[in-house]
Amino acid sequence: MLRELRVRDLALVAESRVRFGPGLNLLTGETGSGKSLIVDALGLTIGGRGGADQVRHGADKATVEGVFESGGNALVLQRELGKRGASRIDGRPANPSQLRELGRGLVAMHGQHDHHALLDTETQTELLDGYAGAVELRAAVAAAHSAWTKKVDEVGDLERLRSRGQREQEYLRWQLEELRAADPHAGEDAELAAERAAVRHASRLAELGNDSMAALREDGVARAAAALGSAADLDPRLRDQHLRLMALEEEAADVAAEIRRYTELLDSDPRRLEALESRLAVLDAIKRKYGGSLESAIAERSKLESQMGATQDLDGSVAAAERERDRCRAELEAAAGRLTKARSSAALRMQKAVGLELRGLRLEGSRFEVELRPRSEIGADGAEGAEMMFSANPGEPIAPLARVASGGELARLMLAIKTVGADADHLPTLVFDEVDAGIGGEAATQVGLRLKALGARHQVLVVTHLAQIASFADHHLLVEKSPGPDGRNVVAVRELTSDDERAKELARMMSGGVTAKAVARAHELLEEARR
Repeated sequence: MLRELRVRDLALVAESRVRFGPGLNLLTGETGSGKSLIVDALGLTIGGRGGADQVRHGADKATVEGVFESGGNALVLQRELGKRGASRIDGRPANPSQLRELGRGLVAMHGQHDHHALLDTETQTELLDGYAGAVELRAAVAAAHSAWTKKVDEVGDLERLRSRGQREQEYLRWQLEELRAADPHAGEDAELAAERAAVRHASRLAELGNDSMAALREDGVARAAAALGSAADLDPRLRDQHLRLMALEEEAADVAAEIRRYTELLDSDPRRLEALESRLAVLDAIKRKYGGSLESAIAERSKLESQMGATQDLDGSVAAAERERDRCRAELEAAAGRLTKARSSAALRMQKAVGLELRGLRLEGSRFEVELRPRSEIGADGAEGAEMMFSANPGEPIAPLARVASGGELARLMLAIKTVGADADHLPTLVFDEVDAGIGGEAATQVGLRLKALGARHQVLVVTHLAQIASFADHHLLVEKSPGPDGRNVVAVRELTSDDERAKELARMMSGGVTAKAVARAHELLEEARR
């Protein structure tokens, strides 16, 4: 749930701190007061598109910050716009795509653009699947589709290998024999390079080793330990220091012994150096030809061994791969069939439920249907797509939404779909901008009723121009534009907490003026909304 939105230097907003509560949050204000700016600011916090042109004139940057409650914890998403745009999640650097990824699980934005997204059949299919509770079925189809396409690719690879003929196989065999002859081992080049350095500098290393052993023998640690041992016999307080010196003496003796063994094993034989140089040259040639490292060369050897093993019986390998492909295809078709069944059942239920909602939203005589359009091939999202059909008036033919629905009808359709699918929609916050486009009167009251009902299961944020809708608010936020200290207009937001404050704003929304008659009617609206 969105707890708070902080905005600084965004367009006309110099600085604003808006607190939201559970249930239905309504944003109202004069035309041009900046209501949509608040929605835009929220969109920016969840990774929406933004740029330096949105920074308030005279400021270096704009900052928007959303404080959400998620899983019982506070989550802070922050976005800066300007020459050096930046994003943060709980204070840690992020990018807009990460904000969008988080935002998808926090907020659903429904504005004019989103109503038009309802015209897209992919969006319609996703809405149907959400209503059907078919998220897991859809995921199963995607997984089965991925497995099937992988097997199709494997069959194709083997068939291409078979079609290359003997000449290609001979070339692969030659590559494999070269790698087997070189027989590289992971890390071998680094080990040999270290040994080569030791052989090259064997004389100097022996000299330095002998110097180190001599110094360890002559540093007086043994004499110091013996003297301190005698002192400890006289004063037990020196016993710890005596023990530490004895440990140093033992450690020095161990180091000297290791250095002695090292110098004894040093090999300055020119033949060994020549052998190392030769082996490293072979490994360098292998690395250049097969990916730049011994690890990539070893991986290539394994791949070639697998391919050559397959070429021993290509017909058998192709047949086996085809059987696996067909098995995966059967699993895909079964998974797609289960999704189709769920969609078919949900489409009928959605038609009926949305139709009832539309009648309640004063679209009497309208018809709404969900048709499933089979695809020529099963995709990752199933064997068909959903297409929502609509007729606004009796006697008019039903047709795809894109051809017949007006802006106001689309807004009410989106609200109806969200209302009937509220239980399946797990997003905590729903935002509706311009949901009242093209409506009024009783239709507006019905829209308000449904927004209020959605607010019982989600946090709902709505920008509205209609008093009938605003009267249902759990939290009524007034957006005001007024001259700032520098003479420029600034936008501020405050919550109307008393009935008198709310009634005055509802009166303004109804009549443009706050008359006694309008205020009285506004109080009636509030009482009606409570009932």
